[in-house]
Amino acid sequence: MKPRILGLSASLRNARSKAGARRLVTELKGLGDRADLDRYLAEQAQIHLDQFVAAGRAEGLAFDELYRRLRAMGGQRGLSNSEICLVAALWGARQEGAAIDHLPLADHFPADGNPVALDRLKAALRAADGFVLSTPVYFGDRGSLSQRFIEMLRADTSLRADLAGKVYGGLAVGAKRNGGQETTLIYQMLDMLDVGLLGVGNDSETTSQYGGTGHAGDVGTMPKDTYGINTSIGTGRRIARVTSQLRTARDSRLVDLPRVDLWVLQDRAGALVGALAPLFGTVAEDAEITVLDLLSEPIRPCIACDICPTKVGPDEEYRCIIKRRDDGVRNAHHDLLHADVIVPAVLSPKHRDGLQSVYQEFMERTRFLRRGDYVFTDRLVAPLVLAEVGATEHLDVRMMTSMLRHHTVMIKPIVGLLRDGRLINPEDVADGLAGAIAHGRRLLTGRLGSISLEHSSTAYQPVGYVLAQAKDNEKETMTAREQATRQRLGRLADEARRRLARVEGGSTAGAA
Repeated sequence: MKPRILGLSASLRNARSKAGARRLVTELKGLGDRADLDRYLAEQAQIHLDQFVAAGRAEGLAFDELYRRLRAMGGQRGLSNSEICLVAALWGARQEGAAIDHLPLADHFPADGNPVALDRLKAALRAADGFVLSTPVYFGDRGSLSQRFIEMLRADTSLRADLAGKVYGGLAVGAKRNGGQETTLIYQMLDMLDVGLLGVGNDSETTSQYGGTGHAGDVGTMPKDTYGINTSIGTGRRIARVTSQLRTARDSRLVDLPRVDLWVLQDRAGALVGALAPLFGTVAEDAEITVLDLLSEPIRPCIACDICPTKVGPDEEYRCIIKRRDDGVRNAHHDLLHADVIVPAVLSPKHRDGLQSVYQEFMERTRFLRRGDYVFTDRLVAPLVLAEVGATEHLDVRMMTSMLRHHTVMIKPIVGLLRDGRLINPEDVADGLAGAIAHGRRLLTGRLGSISLEHSSTAYQPVGYVLAQAKDNEKETMTAREQATRQRLGRLADEARRRLARVEGGSTAGAA
């Protein structure tokens, strides 16, 4: 059965509503290749612009009157800038084999009234395996329709429980290329993780960032932004691939324990692990927890070499240009490769006396792992912070934004609060660890159960790096990449044979 992806448009300037919104899915199903999509987007953008002219734009009407006339036209044709990004994402999801649906949030949260037909919206969310939300940018943040939608999720305990573990991705459209799209996507993802969803960005084919970033100000201009369309398509593909893996998890079960690696990146005299150790016992039967103390050796900062990694090769080969024998990343390299669930962990105190930190140096140095064809692809990441009350480092946000760029899947950061050296919310931390293990097991089962070239092969695209692009096009490099890809797929296939057992009849044993 295909995963189902729901598209939600969160703009009050939507061209489609009600029957016109439902017909949009039918129109999308009639599109074949990328050229068909591009023609369709251009045509629909022009229709929307023409509707603005017909509604009184050429007459110089005030926008509130123009907006009223547009609403009266019925919302049957055309596409707004936000809708164009959403359509691109849904097309990308469908190209990956997903079934697609669409709902405009303006039909449920009208600008001039109370919410309507929320039961229909909630039923569509429950029926979906994942959803993509497209919003305009206001001052580096979401639009009010997106906010009203998120508040609905926050207020409905039953709905949140039903959506837990579904997959979310975002799209943002701003009037300038650097118009706040990335901050909008980051803030929105944090909220989606907080209500229990798993978060993904755009895919490795579009540089694995925070989602779709559209550049369009005037009505009808979004189709001109090829980069924004590409990142939106990549977001749809990414959601479809991850939801497909999670569906595949229903057909298998893991015969051993998932490996959870706790990366200690900032601590003082062992306080971090000391506070967490009593909680490890609560999940000991569900996971193999490995503590990697990355403070034990110096980690040199990244020197931003012009071609990284030093060469194309297998994941097991250390390929950073920094070769010092006592370098912490060099010596931890092999251990970093084998986590099923990654928990980057830090202590965040108010006072810094005696604090050891390699956080920033380590994150910089993971550059060669990301550029090495996304070594951490599809691993679940659960940032963990133990923060003294009053500390303001925001490392949970920083870890999320950095680790998402590794083509991973994010879960809500785990935040423990310390007062006078004592953890005052141990239940929250234990629940966070348990949730990460459960969803990590499900994602691991699906990832190993769907090993194929399509789902497991990722290639770093050196956008913005001319020297690296030239090197990537060399025949020797392309041959080495093919060999490395075969090795990675072979290792994953061996792992799948060792660690999975089939579930007769497609049971949900892999589910969290």
